[in-house]
Amino acid sequence: MKSQIVTACVIVALATARASADTVKLKNGDTLTGKVVSVLGGKVVLKTDAAGDVTLDAAQVESLATDEAIHVALPGGASFSGKATMASGGNITVAAEGIGEQTVALTAAEINKPAAPERKWTGSVVGAATLTRGNTYTNQLSLDANAVNRGNIDRITFDAWYRASRQKDQSTDVTSTSERRVGASLKYDYFMGEKAYWYAQMSAEKNAISELDLRFVAGGGLGWQFIETDPTNLSAEAGVSWFSENYSNATATVDSTAVRAALHFDHKFDDVHSMFNDTELFKVFEDPRDYLVKTKGGFRQKFTASFFAQEWVEFYWDTTPANGKGRRDTTYYVGIGWTF
Repeated sequence: MKSQIVTACVIVALATARASADTVKLKNGDTLTGKVVSVLGGKVVLKTDAAGDVTLDAAQVESLATDEAIHVALPGGASFSGKATMASGGNITVAAEGIGEQTVALTAAEINKPAAPERKWTGSVVGAATLTRGNTYTNQLSLDANAVNRGNIDRITFDAWYRASRQKDQSTDVTSTSERRVGASLKYDYFMGEKAYWYAQMSAEKNAISELDLRFVAGGGLGWQFIETDPTNLSAEAGVSWFSENYSNATATVDSTAVRAALHFDHKFDDVHSMFNDTELFKVFEDPRDYLVKTKGGFRQKFTASFFAQEWVEFYWDTTPANGKGRRDTTYYVGIGWTF
């Protein structure tokens, strides 16, 4: 008697499992059972017990039926939920809640599309400071902030930086400034596909030691995202910008269009160590000798999930600096930072 009860329970369980399976009928007459995961981009994903996830071309599917409610979104923006029942000709019929039966083409519908991840800002703040007292008297400070907001089709990037350095001559007790630089940039990227994107960018910078009252750049162009993965990002950009430089020396003022080229690269070697590099090149049309190259690159080592150490180098090469100033500036930094 006990064995008969067990056998009956097994039969009922198998029948229930079979009844609860979704069914996909192909145009060649084959029938597959499993769980309809999604219909996206003209592909039907069916989770099966024997073969795992199976991807089918929606154009080859005659119809499908589901045991549970599915969410259907149409190109015009309409959407509804309900169980699907078999139709024909590549269509499904959905018993939509509140509006009754709806018959739609599988190739035009999106089923169980995952919700877009919540957009959020990520980035870092890095600071470095040096105070020297005794035979020398110096105060040095640098502060960098970076924030990125990445959506499905666009990306916003914000950067800001501040540099200051002062030193006192112990024999004369005179304090002088050896570095004072501040700037910020904002860039918007709009992706036309997986790799290509349009960008619009502007930046402003002031450098007291170089007698640069203001360097303002605004423009746009085309970018290409070669790699965008968790360990590695590599992208390049080219475009045209309005390029303006105003110096304390009035004879060295530039207002012109310029060609801009840029390269961004970052890579994580492991959970602790990583490197980065950002390079920009401007060629000013007004003066065939006028080039500006800016490079910032270095390494990071993580202490915790949020805190890290960073060593980096900044290099500026300006072929037309203010009168009496050099073309090159190279600065080395060591600091600590926080990610968010």
